[in-house]
Amino acid sequence: MSHHTDFGAGPKSGHIDALSIGLFGLTVGAFTLGLHQLGWFGAEDEFDHLAVWIMAMIFGGIVQIVAGFVEVRYDQQLGGTALTMYGFLWVGISTLGIIDTVQEIGPHPYVEIPLIATFACFSAVMIYLTGLKTLVLCLMHVAITATLASVVAAKFGLIGETIPGIGHLAIGALAFLHSMGTLVNEFTQDTKVPLGKPPFLKKPNNSTTASRQQPASSAQ
Repeated sequence: MSHHTDFGAGPKSGHIDALSIGLFGLTVGAFTLGLHQLGWFGAEDEFDHLAVWIMAMIFGGIVQIVAGFVEVRYDQQLGGTALTMYGFLWVGISTLGIIDTVQEIGPHPYVEIPLIATFACFSAVMIYLTGLKTLVLCLMHVAITATLASVVAAKFGLIGETIPGIGHLAIGALAFLHSMGTLVNEFTQDTKVPLGKPPFLKKPNNSTTASRQQPASSAQ
């Protein structure tokens, strides 16, 4: 008797869920970098540092860029722009981290400040835009903005790596929640994982709606 495995469960879709793929890549990259910054990997040598930056570049950078291009291909401009730009940020920071690891004299910490500060402003705008989507996505960009601001402070020598490390873990947790939650909800066609109502999406005013509908009814 032959055994047949049915893989046909779940909804049919002609699109790849690129946003979930990109956010899962961000999850891996953010967790890896965050644990490294908090020193949870124990004593690290040059190879360990290099491995961290390579993981950050592949998952935080390349995976997000590819997912961003797919989102743009599907006319998802907001998700495509965010994933692509954050992906290039991770590639740039990871490249500088690799150079700093393999060379005795690496780039000056101030070199990264304009890049990180600019992306902090970018993510601050994304707080509002994603606030029209879901609460979890909005909170993730709040965490990104705060983390990038703390990285700038760390580059100036004002704080250590602890706060940025905690920030990256928060980013990874929220990215994982949204990516897996979206997949589960789409697969089950039900809200199994609540991602929160959009905090900045205004509800239509009943009186305004009624006044707009009044001329139509009177014309009938």
